[in-house]
Amino acid sequence: MGRTVAGFLREQHRALAVSLRRALTPDGGVDVDAFDEFRHALLWHVSVEERVVMPAIVRALGRAPDDRRSLRKDHAGIVALCVPLPEREWVENLRDLLDEHYRVEEEPGGFLARCDEVLVSSLNDRVLADIDAHPPIKVATFRKGPSVRAQLAHLLKATGLDGR
Repeated sequence: MGRTVAGFLREQHRALAVSLRRALTPDGGVDVDAFDEFRHALLWHVSVEERVVMPAIVRALGRAPDDRRSLRKDHAGIVALCVPLPEREWVENLRDLLDEHYRVEEEPGGFLARCDEVLVSSLNDRVLADIDAHPPIKVATFRKGPSVRAQLAHLLKATGLDGR
């Protein structure tokens, strides 16, 4: 079989994990430039899942999949953790959230399995073309300061992602 949407997303997960590891320095810090490159790629990936792949699945199924709400909640937390100037603790929280998020998406019956089941034949090819055409994401500069940390902590708590 040729290139699939699920295969593409799985490859992205692996590449993003490698990119995030590069942003964590051996001395316990964060390489801000490497993290900025990572977050651009990550935010593009989230945008592809939310704006291209999920709508295609909804159209193919005729309804939203059962896990759509939990995936969106994860995506909201992921995006939020890309806002502040990166500190080791927040980047490690993001890494842990992504590890769990990717595991859930890749498990049997998960989001990627649904892509394989629903996005077949010409639909798979059309979604891949839409992914290839998806524009880069404009990313704001990092935010910093105690108010950003407080807002982020509040958002993570409101979405239930603070306990992960």
